[in-house]
Amino acid sequence: MDILSYFKKVNAQKQIDKLAKKYRNKKIVIYGAGEYYQILQNNFDLSKLNIVGISDKKFETSKENNPSIYLALTPEELKEFNFDIILVALYDDVSLCDYLQYQLLINTINEDKPVKSIIEPTLFIILKILLGK
Repeated sequence: MDILSYFKKVNAQKQIDKLAKKYRNKKIVIYGAGEYYQILQNNFDLSKLNIVGISDKKFETSKENNPSIYLALTPEELKEFNFDIILVALYDDVSLCDYLQYQLLINTINEDKPVKSIIEPTLFIILKILLGK
């Protein structure tokens, strides 16, 4: 299943709108500036999210490849950057969420900030993945 089809199956816009309500007036950093994020950006309305930056490992070598209008941040810069939540924009995001929250941000000013997926899979999608279908 391609990424856009996946987003449609899990009602990505509805999830984005719920996040926008939940984190209204909160400073959001998106983690992940690759294909997953670009498909989200090009096909869904992210304007209700108060996005203040986008972080990706690729910005360690050059911030000129930033696919968005938001401030480019390296993962290390997240330790000191002023934000309220990180929304991870990667297909396989569970291990990255854990890394950011339980390793990278530990003992920093952002240690207690939430890190979560921007798009959560539905139970149906999880079962399909587990069953290999």
